[in-house]
Amino acid sequence: MKYIKAALLIDGTGREPVKDPVIAIEGRRISKVGTIDTVKIPEGAVVIDRGRDVLMPGLIDSHSHAGEDSKRAESVSEQHLKPDPLRALRGYVSLRNDLECGVTTVRLLGDGGGFVDKILRDAIEAGELTGPRLLVCCLPVRPSHGTAPEIAQCQGADGVDEVRKRVRQAIYHGADVIKLFTSNISNGDTFLDYLKGDLTKIAAYTKEEMAVAAQEAHRAGKKVAAHCIGGKAIRWGIEAGIDSMEHANLIEEEDIPYFLEHGTYISDPNLHLFFDPVKGFESPHNKSWVWEELPDWWHEKVYRARENTKRVMGKALRDGVKFALATDLNHGGLWLEAKYFVEEIGASPMEAVLACTRNGADCCGILDETGTVEPGKYADIISLPGNPLERIDHLEKAAFVMKQGEVIREDLCTGN
Repeated sequence: MKYIKAALLIDGTGREPVKDPVIAIEGRRISKVGTIDTVKIPEGAVVIDRGRDVLMPGLIDSHSHAGEDSKRAESVSEQHLKPDPLRALRGYVSLRNDLECGVTTVRLLGDGGGFVDKILRDAIEAGELTGPRLLVCCLPVRPSHGTAPEIAQCQGADGVDEVRKRVRQAIYHGADVIKLFTSNISNGDTFLDYLKGDLTKIAAYTKEEMAVAAQEAHRAGKKVAAHCIGGKAIRWGIEAGIDSMEHANLIEEEDIPYFLEHGTYISDPNLHLFFDPVKGFESPHNKSWVWEELPDWWHEKVYRARENTKRVMGKALRDGVKFALATDLNHGGLWLEAKYFVEEIGASPMEAVLACTRNGADCCGILDETGTVEPGKYADIISLPGNPLERIDHLEKAAFVMKQGEVIREDLCTGN
């Protein structure tokens, strides 16, 4: 039995913060949550005193790719085409960085050939590697003319029967989640062809193809995450039973009632790409592409998508649509998503905190195990040197990280 003390606890439920919290941990799980006045600490017990720090649940990244990292001076396709062993090693380095930043769970939604995501997940679960808990898709499902063929590691699945087969294959290979590419198509195989097909409202799958994917996944107890920028694919996918729309930067106001009726999540709106001067599309520091070298039509696409993201996602949030934040390939940058969720989309700091804790767990289907600091759940706990409800960028630096009761990182605390 061990105990954690600090100045404040934001438990991830949405309730008001708790002053002078004490969390009791038995093995890998939380056994009690209270205050210094309500939880008795036995004499001689192991006590982790985080001083004036703020305790929180471990962060949840609902959409990432292990083998890609925006810090590398290579395009996404170049990174995916590296040999499988190298991508696995790179993926481990990036995921370890995520964990050190306070991300205790990551959902990987496509990592190319060789089942790199599955190998990393299983090695972490076996204790051979130290990393965040991983949920993986193994075999992303895309049509032949769909975007990002390097991510899906196989030929396209076209028609209801092929989609059904591919989903079943993913489940057989150990998928925790089914990833479906429902919008964006490529008319050619060059980088410019990819950009021409990106940030569009063109549906890549029919409603019937989406429905059979959701049917097969749900019968096996798996959620479905769809790469879906906008257009008819949003409404078709929601009605077909898809659980989260990934990115959704061209969402329309008419889509909002569909999200609300079905409880569908918007996951990974990729806010840093549209709003961050260092990591974003327009940044001169972006290592995956050079903004000035890309054509004007791409610039116009980005401008329109940015305006739409700010305006329509802001309305969706105010109307009650559920959001889960994620990094895609900006490893270690979940705090940036929270920052722009507040500054550009209009979320409150509490809404931003929930979008990368409780909502992330709910979106991934693991809220019964993590995402909040409550008895019975995994002891996934971090501490911050400042209060993110007062300044959201305090999420940038986790001073203490615990995953399933194991201390991963323990910096000097901010005093007693």
